[in-house]
Order: sequence, then C-alpha cells, then structure tokens
Amino acid sequence: MGVVANLLWSFFTLIIAFYALDVSGGIIEKVQVGLLISEFMGPVIIGWFCGWLAFDDRGATYGVVGALGSVFILLLTLLASGGIAILLSIAALAGGFNGGAITRYRGRHK
Repeated sequence: MGVVANLLWSFFTLIIAFYALDVSGGIIEKVQVGLLISEFMGPVIIGWFCGWLAFDDRGATYGVVGALGSVFILLLTLLASGGIAILLSIAALAGGFNGGAITRYRGRHK
C-alpha cells in the first residue's frame, strides 16, 4: 500500500512540476524547492499512515519501504538530469523514515 501510494504521489508531483516548468520556464529554482518539499512531506504522511495502521512499532520500516516507490519513479524520470534525482530520493527516504518513526510507541510497555 505504501509503495503504491508513494508512487502515485511522486507521479502526480512530477506532472505538476513539469507543467509548471512548461508554462513558465524561468522558475526552475522554485519548482526544485517545491519538489523537494513535496517529496519529503508526501512520504512523511504516507509513512505515518502506514505505521499507524500497522501499530506494531515497525513504522519506520514501513515508511522507508513505502518511500522506495518514490525513489523508483524519481530515478526513472530524473536520473539523466543529475544530482537533483539523488537529492530528491534521499529526501523521500528520509521523509518515509521520519513519518514511520512518529508512530513508534513511546509510552511504557506492559
């Protein structure tokens, strides 16, 4: 579920970014910053939701595995453009890890 959700999130984020670049090509820096924020926050939310659904203290694992869907489509579409694909992939993995880690139970264990 997490892999497919991240794959769809990244796909639609890239469509919006490419559309913004097509309409007004002079804002490439703003589009890159928007992609970075989106590729971090999307896996955070999806990783949190998957970890919350599982409720077994392995949310960070679910977040990172789910973020691999984002990494796949990012590397597939942007690897030829250089370092931005690597940076976005690292942001997606970090977002998935952070989102899943939020769901870890921090209270007293019985």
